[in-house]
Amino acid sequence: MRHTPQNIFYHNLVGLRVKVLEHPDEGLKGLEGLVVNESKNFLWIMNDKGEVKMVEKLGYFEFLLPSGKKVVISGSSIRKRPEERLKKFR
Repeated sequence: MRHTPQNIFYHNLVGLRVKVLEHPDEGLKGLEGLVVNESKNFLWIMNDKGEVKMVEKLGYFEFLLPSGKKVVISGSSIRKRPEERLKKFR
């Protein structure tokens, strides 16, 4: 199944480009990179320098889908383990 703005909630986010648009930690705003790991409450984002930051799933994130489309989602809407989000879809 392809990533679309409608079904992104049900996909593993590892491998997608992401930008932190809003976050309670002001120092994380604007962080961009590749999602290299995901857990229930966190995304691990690797920036272009190869540095990895653990970012809590709070605020708003902009994901770049493989199709080139961008989608903005709330961290609270993905604040589950990837497999838990998939179960909800079935």
